[in-house]
Amino acid sequence: MKSTVMILGLFSTLVVTLVFGLGPFAWAQEIKIGIVQPLSGIPVIVDFGEAYLQGNKLAVKEYNARGGYRGKPVQLIIYDDEGNPKRAVEVFTRLLTQDKVNVIIGTTNSGNVLAVMHLNQQHKIPLMAGPSIATPITKKFADQPKNYVFRCSMVEEYQVNALLDWATRKTRSIGLLHSTTGYGLFAKGEILKGLEARKVPPVVVESSNPGISDFTPQLLKFKEKNIEIILTFAEEWEIQFKNLAKIGYNPIMAGNWGMSSGKLREIVGDDLLKNAVMGQALDLNEPKARAWDEKMRKEYGKGYHWPVIASFGYDAANLVLKALDMAGPNPDEIRDALERIDNFDAVTTGVPKKPYSKDDHECVDQKDVFLGVWEKGKVVRLKQ
Repeated sequence: MKSTVMILGLFSTLVVTLVFGLGPFAWAQEIKIGIVQPLSGIPVIVDFGEAYLQGNKLAVKEYNARGGYRGKPVQLIIYDDEGNPKRAVEVFTRLLTQDKVNVIIGTTNSGNVLAVMHLNQQHKIPLMAGPSIATPITKKFADQPKNYVFRCSMVEEYQVNALLDWATRKTRSIGLLHSTTGYGLFAKGEILKGLEARKVPPVVVESSNPGISDFTPQLLKFKEKNIEIILTFAEEWEIQFKNLAKIGYNPIMAGNWGMSSGKLREIVGDDLLKNAVMGQALDLNEPKARAWDEKMRKEYGKGYHWPVIASFGYDAANLVLKALDMAGPNPDEIRDALERIDNFDAVTTGVPKKPYSKDDHECVDQKDVFLGVWEKGKVVRLKQ
């Protein structure tokens, strides 16, 4: 594997150019995929970006090992957006105007994607968004003749609906814990709207500020009302689970797919996670998913700990590569080919054979999203 590292810009932005397996080619001949993820900054955000990038890298490594595109290797140009929208605009602009990439994959923060995706639309370069989950991302340019924004990731609306359908069938004793971050307030609005539509109002609603170190006061209010299911959309889950153990309270903690992180399991342990339920799209009980999971463990060792995020990253890159094989390196034709892909062999359980169409740029639909639970050290489909 060859790696070229260039230090660019006033803040020494790290750009990693990776060419796997094949010899040198002239710059003009190279097929280039730009990747933007938060690789520094808030640990939980970096965790998302690194896991998605692991899937991207393995897909491209395998593609190049098979000969690449007509004997040419596909090159990855990777930028760190630091989880910052302003930085994201800078690096997306560089990829589009200087690096002249054929397509871009990224990024984690939905706010960053919403801040940059107009650039892809203007330059007519496809964007494969992920693992960002904000519902409106692929709809912004849906009314234009060609929409250049696709996504291969979870969609917030879908996992919230799955959680609320399940929770309201199970009980009326439901509480909501949300953060006061932009994401937490957005989730609060979606959940309250969804509960109202299902005619099951939350019994308790509590909030937390970013960086909180103790959830005991909030959790005691849920305990006082004997809440059976807490919908938790506050990001510091490890603190919540430890505080629950301290106060002797064992509700079901139901939240987004972030609760499937292997790092969370390492911190809190299997016993505390036995009552965790989360949005999910990868079932590690399925043979294909298990085989892929083993391949990732061999590739990345202890650095691999978030299968569902990595599987979406793997499928995202393979969708781009399949479109490249179908249409060639012209970005506009890659965009068109993404809509035509059929019989796609995804690793992510929820991704169908035909992920996209002219009017649907999400790789999963509501029916493809399910709920997951921790079982024997892995996340599997919740039996309902």
